[in-house]
Amino acid sequence: MNSAQLAKILKSNPTFIRKLTARLVEADLVTSFRGKAGGIKLAQKPNSICLKQIYAAATEQKSLMSCHSKPVIKACPVSCCIEDVLNEVVDGINHATLQYLQKKTLADMMKQVQ
Repeated sequence: MNSAQLAKILKSNPTFIRKLTARLVEADLVTSFRGKAGGIKLAQKPNSICLKQIYAAATEQKSLMSCHSKPVIKACPVSCCIEDVLNEVVDGINHATLQYLQKKTLADMMKQVQ
């Protein structure tokens, strides 16, 4: 399947699909073929690709969540510590999610598609 066909199915932009594909190729998750009969295919067996690998390749390792910094109001004890408190929660969510994605494989997902 080529990027234009895939973009049409996903209701996306072919340029976005090509950029995403390039990241997946760079991560050795898919192989890309050029030309009239070109397209993409998995570079590994689905049971050897975990969702964390796909996420890392597709997002370039950006955090799932983050906190925005706001100016601190020195007279307010909540304002003085809320960023640290929230960052701890966000770090926990990111860690738990990445652990979950590490345990799930592409094969697991494919079993759910009928």
